[in-house]
Amino acid sequence: MDIIKEIEEQLIDKHKHNIFFDIYSFSNENIRGYVPLFDLKNKSLLTVGSSSDQVFNAAYVGCDDITVCDICPLTEYYYYLKLTTLLMYGRDDYLKYLCQSFLGIDHSNELFLNKEIYEKEKDMLKRLSYEAYYIWDYLFNNYDRETIAKLFRNDINPIKDIINSNNYLSSDKDYKRLRNIIQNIQVNFINGNIINQEYGRKFDNIWLSNVAHFLNQGDVLEMFYNSDNALSDNGEMLLSYFWHPIISDKDFLSEAFNNMDIDQIVIPGVSVHEDNSILKYTKKKR
Repeated sequence: MDIIKEIEEQLIDKHKHNIFFDIYSFSNENIRGYVPLFDLKNKSLLTVGSSSDQVFNAAYVGCDDITVCDICPLTEYYYYLKLTTLLMYGRDDYLKYLCQSFLGIDHSNELFLNKEIYEKEKDMLKRLSYEAYYIWDYLFNNYDRETIAKLFRNDINPIKDIINSNNYLSSDKDYKRLRNIIQNIQVNFINGNIINQEYGRKFDNIWLSNVAHFLNQGDVLEMFYNSDNALSDNGEMLLSYFWHPIISDKDFLSEAFNNMDIDQIVIPGVSVHEDNSILKYTKKKR
């Protein structure tokens, strides 16, 4: 598979490292803080997110039609690894296996991507997605844990913040609830660029996460108008996520969306020390 060659380039040649190839083991946003602002129950959602946490949190509140569009080519494969672990293990083991910061940001978690755990779950992974199994099995059989970890971003949140930012991780009861729900939901994946991707359908909700922070103003506007075309009448869009409560007048995002029907909404922060915020757009029926 060509993807294997791309992965090995990321692992071996540091000069070819592409940040858009990185996997987020867990989201660095407070998804729990903005989920209540959207009508998701029995509705459709288009979202970015290589961590899969957008999918899990949306499914947790009843969203049953989810499409993930992400430029990271490993997003779908990581989703199935994470789903397999969720279905096979309890909440603590799930976090130990997939969270780099389980023992604290300054300490190495030896259970992160532990091969012994993978060996126990690979048969289920193979049943859920043969392609994902093929990728992870190749990696675990040809590289050590430290090398595979290079595929993941290392600017991760402390474990307590990860738990507080995800509804499904709040308690063992919430975790088991998602486990029961997610088995009945089909998630669709598109490996593409959210700026100009064509979907051929409409969505009730769209989450663009913090993608705008990586773009220039022209690309931000193209992403918005392209996503607006895919948004249903009266649909809602998360235009951008911010790790601070107030958007400066000098922020080019404020300028880009100055004449549009957009609200800035302050939400609890990932850290208790500071609020975060989102830009939310509602598409009026035309």
